[in-house]
Amino acid sequence: MADFTSALYLGARRFTWPAGLALTTGRPAALLEPARHQWVAREVARRQGLETGLLAPSTLHLFWDILCLLPPRGVVLLDARMYPIGKWGSLRALLRGRPVYQFDADNPKQLARLLHTCRQQQQVPWLLTDGWQLAASRPAPLAWYLELLDPFPEAVLLLDDTQAFGLLGCQPGARQPLGQGGGGSLPFAGLSSNKVLTITSLAKGLGVPVAVLAGPAALLARYRQSSDVRVHTSPVSEVHAWAAEQALCHDARHGEAARRRLSARVVQFRRELGAGGIWPTGGIFPVQKLVLPRATAALGLYQQLRQRGVQALLLASAQQPAVPEVAFCLRADHSAADIRHATGWLLRIARTTDWFSSSSTPIHHEYDTPS
Repeated sequence: MADFTSALYLGARRFTWPAGLALTTGRPAALLEPARHQWVAREVARRQGLETGLLAPSTLHLFWDILCLLPPRGVVLLDARMYPIGKWGSLRALLRGRPVYQFDADNPKQLARLLHTCRQQQQVPWLLTDGWQLAASRPAPLAWYLELLDPFPEAVLLLDDTQAFGLLGCQPGARQPLGQGGGGSLPFAGLSSNKVLTITSLAKGLGVPVAVLAGPAALLARYRQSSDVRVHTSPVSEVHAWAAEQALCHDARHGEAARRRLSARVVQFRRELGAGGIWPTGGIFPVQKLVLPRATAALGLYQQLRQRGVQALLLASAQQPAVPEVAFCLRADHSAADIRHATGWLLRIARTTDWFSSSSTPIHHEYDTPS
């Protein structure tokens, strides 16, 4: 079975736990931040180009808690396609009586109007979005968002950078489309700003289910003082903090090679399908998706692939909610033979069915051109 359902993009790693490592200190994070926890959080922040960081059990803990920092005249501007956990966090803002407005990332005028209203009403906008917009297969327009937020001294751009961290990095180019360093969306875009907060799970790029809040030291100091989660929930376990430390050190030594292998697999997948007239969406990113014209075609393709030893995913489509997309999570530990096995069966199925022939043509952009 060639499995393309795991989002461990840089490959699975196995840890041998050190003997005698205590599972937990029994103290909430508000009372004690062990040195290892501090190092992991600060290292993630450093790679993102941010001032400092805090470790947490999950992005859900952080998104639920972070919007307690919204000022009395704060307002949430929420990317309508944001990953659900960010949306769940915005519900707490509503519970606290703060307005929440969704915007369409493909409609710049709508967002500009919302910010114009914020200026008129002297509101403080917090703009929530994903660093890599998985549904649209492209990075968020972070430079433009920061330009829009520039007139607001207390504005915040809050990113979920889970998909990008460990994969994207600085100075992307033709030879290294993912860039270098794996620091995520901000170095990929060449940006640094004191208006940015990131919430990042290490579960995708580094394979460890912990999260980091990173940004300006002053904002994180306020978060420490007001956080309910750091008082009333268990902190990150010592085992998970140790694993995160090991994963970051491993990535420092071997991450560039893994990112190069991953890029090669993405290029191979797209090139072999393109040679047969099939153009997946996804661009440089390891989540490659096939958009079919109807639900029966998507379900039929998914089942036929399973029968032939190719495990894919069915994902909800933002463009056609009733028609799922057939998706493949490519990983650095996939072999060239794994990719050939999947693309070979896709091309055979395409030749014997009409499932691809009337497929709607996706909108292409610079990150989704044939490789």
